[in-house]
Amino acid sequence: MKWRIGFFAYCALVLYFSSLSPKEFPEQALSFPDKAIHFMEYALMGILGWGAFGRGSSGFPWALFAFCCCFGIADECWQDWLDRSRVADVWDVASDAAGAFAGLLLSMVFWKR
Repeated sequence: MKWRIGFFAYCALVLYFSSLSPKEFPEQALSFPDKAIHFMEYALMGILGWGAFGRGSSGFPWALFAFCCCFGIADECWQDWLDRSRVADVWDVASDAAGAFAGLLLSMVFWKR
């Protein structure tokens, strides 16, 4: 149960940070490549998703991967809708999907059953 709470709290945190305008971020955060931040953010989402819903299943968790991808698309739409200085970017969604895939794959390989 604690993994599920953590997973959904993290999803809410992602939406919160997505709602901030770029000038509200610290300078250090903006010095990292945007795609790397997206990748790491969704890799952590994949790991938390595996902890919440994927343990004990065999095979790749395609439903979790689909959720993370759809969440990434919704996140980009959310940014575009809230703040005119930010635009939705298909490459951000691709970085989100790659990060989620990597996080889920790492969780499957290294998680102790």
